[in-house]
Amino acid sequence: MDPLKQNPNHYMDLAAMDDLRQKAQADPNASLKEVALQFEGIFLGMMLKEMRSASAVLESDSPFNSQTSKFYQDMQDQQLVSELSSQGALGLADLIVAQLGGDDALTPASALRGQAGMAMAASVTPSSAVTEPAAEPEPVLPRPPLAAAVNPEPDFSQPRSFVDSLMPHARAAADKLGVSPELLVAQSALETGWGRKVLPAGQGSSNNLFNIKAGSSWQGDKVAINALEVEQGMPVKRRSEFRVYGDIADSFSDFVDFVNKPRYRDALDAGNDEGFIRGLQHAGYATDPAYADKVLQVMKRLMTDTSLVPKGSN
Repeated sequence: MDPLKQNPNHYMDLAAMDDLRQKAQADPNASLKEVALQFEGIFLGMMLKEMRSASAVLESDSPFNSQTSKFYQDMQDQQLVSELSSQGALGLADLIVAQLGGDDALTPASALRGQAGMAMAASVTPSSAVTEPAAEPEPVLPRPPLAAAVNPEPDFSQPRSFVDSLMPHARAAADKLGVSPELLVAQSALETGWGRKVLPAGQGSSNNLFNIKAGSSWQGDKVAINALEVEQGMPVKRRSEFRVYGDIADSFSDFVDFVNKPRYRDALDAGNDEGFIRGLQHAGYATDPAYADKVLQVMKRLMTDTSLVPKGSN
């Protein structure tokens, strides 16, 4: 087995880290392999922590939501990180060793960025060869930051930015439905965890802010997702197809069309926010029996928490 993947030490073991420090002082090149594995472990731990926090919106309804279960879950996560990182499962440690260890076969990504960089990488020759003076490389334009590529507009990074992004579209839809825009934003916040759990579609987002399913009448794009539904009071995982929209404006527009059916006539005729959302629930819009109460609770927070007041509001 590769010695890079035999070290069982974990980065949270202080004694092991002190031993690693002493090894680094004695032989930096030999300790590089172990340090790379520890770095991969830290990265795996951060990634697993973010995955757990992304599902925190569902914890309030979980029967396993307790300090004891979280304690054992953290222990399980630490053990999982330790095992995966000791095996170099991601291959990140190998890349670190190759790059920092001076592997000539590894070309840094910065050398391949842009056409000028690619031309430079292709023209590399041994130092003993006779070469013409290299032309001045063309400047490479700065690339957009990673955050902008991963999290493009609209910005759902925080509840406040989520509200700001949705409010203009919510106002337009609310005017047509005779409800307050805060109700529609609250409903979308509940459905998507304040935008953090919008259903994915391919390499992007479905922009489905109300989790509307794609029935037989839907002619647009769709995505199949395993989703939790409540059947006879118990959560059940079902694989269903959901609609995919080009942007959030299309999502709000389709929501207005979707509820303008005889099935939801009582909701539309209610004339107030609570009657509307309870009418949707009674007509079968959602399987959760507490759906309307949850939406109203989110709306109450939206209207009382000053940190969530949208821009331009008095």
